[in-house]
Amino acid sequence: MIKVKEILTKSNLKSYLKRYKLSLIYSFMVGLIMGSFPFIYKSNESFRIHKSMEEQRKIQIQNKAKICKEDNSEYEKFLRLGFPKTAIEKFNICMQEQ
Repeated sequence: MIKVKEILTKSNLKSYLKRYKLSLIYSFMVGLIMGSFPFIYKSNESFRIHKSMEEQRKIQIQNKAKICKEDNSEYEKFLRLGFPKTAIEKFNICMQEQ
């Protein structure tokens, strides 16, 4: 019985925490960092996909603008005739249609 009491008093949780406080903190930090790797990878990948989709949208808008501002378009015709407000309205209508 005496040995059991000695073991229980020596293996007190508080004494272990005092002794190994720094190593517990380090192991917790390492576990936290390793556990966050999949989340970081997925968020980085979704960011790349989102960015490429935005670039594609910009390219599509630029292509629409080129089509709407061609030589035979209504925008260009009204601009040549000297009606810039009407030309802008026609350009906006053209951009919405396509």
